[in-house]
Amino acid sequence: MSKNRIDWQGVIIPKVKDLLQNYDYRPTLRQIFYRLVAALVIPNTQTSYKTLSRALTLARERGIIDPLALEDRKRESSRGDYGWQGPQGFVEDQKEAFARSWEYFTRPLWTSQQTIPIIWLEKGALFPAVTQIADRYRVKVFESIGYSSCTQIYEAIPEFQSNNIVVLQLGDYDPSGEDIARSLKERLERYGAGQPEFIPLALTKEQTIAYRLPTQMAKKSDPRFKAFVEKHGTDRVVELDALPPEELEKIIAEKIESYIDPKTWNEELGRIKKEKKEAKKVIQELAEKLRGE
Repeated sequence: MSKNRIDWQGVIIPKVKDLLQNYDYRPTLRQIFYRLVAALVIPNTQTSYKTLSRALTLARERGIIDPLALEDRKRESSRGDYGWQGPQGFVEDQKEAFARSWEYFTRPLWTSQQTIPIIWLEKGALFPAVTQIADRYRVKVFESIGYSSCTQIYEAIPEFQSNNIVVLQLGDYDPSGEDIARSLKERLERYGAGQPEFIPLALTKEQTIAYRLPTQMAKKSDPRFKAFVEKHGTDRVVELDALPPEELEKIIAEKIESYIDPKTWNEELGRIKKEKKEAKKVIQELAEKLRGE
């Protein structure tokens, strides 16, 4: 990458606009940052990250980029005011909702499969992207944002009542990322989840090399730094955010599909389709009676 002065508005912002076309969800600033680093157009530094943030703020304020193009997972808002103007409107809405309720009929699909995958995600910023993929297969996703809390793990225990659970772990390739997986496995077993199989789905050292992902120096202050370097022979680490969205989707989808028996899966889908028609018939008859009252 050239050491010439970076033209943030003239060069980088147009590249960001092109990158945004690759996402069917709102990416985070960090995801965009790592894509630019991987393309060798900006350096992998904290100063560069902050400058990109300011440049994108300016571009959005000027209307060059959609102001809502990026996801901000660190700042939330509550629901606010809601309600109806009177009981009649509420009742009519409920009648219409009941008339359409047959659309939501389904059956569990994974209970007929030999193995049930669960995804455990270390990176909260990637929760929308990962759930979008997992939802297509009805796979549960737990978002931990680093080490899982005692409360979260206890709340997850009911998901592990079956003895055929496999946990697909997604996290950074760094000292803490590896230890988070170890800690999660140990505490799930200690809290009563049995001994589910754990698979480090991403990031792995092999993936960082195969996809040529941008690296950075591991934090020497991390108490797991020395063990990580001894194990991998490097002090370079990579964040999960650096993985291109199409590759993240491919990794997750292919792994989930490896646990699906197509014949059984399609039989269940056919059964759902048949029974949904039966539910529709009964509900529509009841809905007509309600409308007449």
